[in-house]
Amino acid sequence: MTRNDNIVRGHDTANFVGIMCDMNRAISDISKKTTAELLSIQMGLSSQDAGLLENVLGYYGSLAELYRVPAGTVQRKTGLSSESLFRLHVAKEIMRRAMADRLVEREALSSPQAVETFLQHHLFNSRRERFVVIHLNAHNRVLDTQDLFLGTVDAASVYPREVVASALACNAVSLIVAHNHPSGASEPSQADHKVTQKLKSALALFDIQLLDHLVLGQGQVFSFAKAGFL
Repeated sequence: MTRNDNIVRGHDTANFVGIMCDMNRAISDISKKTTAELLSIQMGLSSQDAGLLENVLGYYGSLAELYRVPAGTVQRKTGLSSESLFRLHVAKEIMRRAMADRLVEREALSSPQAVETFLQHHLFNSRRERFVVIHLNAHNRVLDTQDLFLGTVDAASVYPREVVASALACNAVSLIVAHNHPSGASEPSQADHKVTQKLKSALALFDIQLLDHLVLGQGQVFSFAKAGFL
């Protein structure tokens, strides 16, 4: 290696360190940016477009409400490109998958907060009622997560035989089930109570335990197990 090679490598190292410092500084500054500024970055827009996004957020009321609206409707009302809106929903899916990975890495029973966080992201701003089943093995680790039923805004038809079949298909020993209330209220209905008991009885015939039934509202979660109903 020649002296000139050492000089070049020295410059390369200095440049690399400088780039890394700039990157770390930029990452540490992310929390200081407004929601509109973060959206402009994620959606591939210029910093000048942050003002437009502030107006968009103001029109819909919040980022959560923006996600609730179909992308086509947002595009027609705001003029944002298909690519920008695609990038917006990619960010949501990345976060949902990160939460799913975190759940798989842990024991569900020892990490109830991880379960709730995953479900909150999984069902985030769903405009229809969805019924989710989390299958667990003998060590309470997640085997699989499935959306089994999709209902109207008011109710989902839950068939115990299909829940049992899904559990048997992946050799689950126990289950956690959950559904969302698009209305925002997490208080379970009488129908929710009846479905819970039907599921518990049907699963027990196959020695499969129903560990919990979670009802998710906006920012709130009701647990049948914590409330003493299971």
